[in-house]
Amino acid sequence: MGRAGDTAIAVDVHQRRRVVVDVILLLMRNGRILLRERANTGYGDGAYEPPTGQLADRETIVETAVRVASAEAGVLISAENVALAHVMQDVSGSGRIAFFLTVSGWEGEYTSPDVSWFGLANLPTNMLDRSRVALRNYAGGMRFSTYPAFGPAGTGGSTLLSAAAAPWQDAFSA
Repeated sequence: MGRAGDTAIAVDVHQRRRVVVDVILLLMRNGRILLRERANTGYGDGAYEPPTGQLADRETIVETAVRVASAEAGVLISAENVALAHVMQDVSGSGRIAFFLTVSGWEGEYTSPDVSWFGLANLPTNMLDRSRVALRNYAGGMRFSTYPAFGPAGTGGSTLLSAAAAPWQDAFSA
């Protein structure tokens, strides 16, 4: 026979949130960032975003970054060249956590026709909004943000996001 508390524990375990972990590379040089055009994904196809991949089972975030650099950008990176830039919790859907990582150096050049360099002051208008927001927040010195941004009740937006992003508005706005 089970104990009275067993049912509550079983229900609690099944209600734990599972989130997707995205690893997003910020490959930048000479004031430009490498972006790729999404295709055949079923979400945001035709929009630009930095090279992105999902954390696989038993894979570290840095291992994912190395894999994504090769698969999505056609470049080779070393683990010691990877640094945390920004973390974004995306609560617009079922829940995602995105780790935006900078890479200080790499070997090779992109080979895919869907990958292009864009000036930070001239990002494409058809860019995934959450990527644009994360880039703006990172440039404004924020290391963590939530998407969409939430502010105090009744304000219709995030006062923190607005204040931090103001100096970078021109650089990262469409």
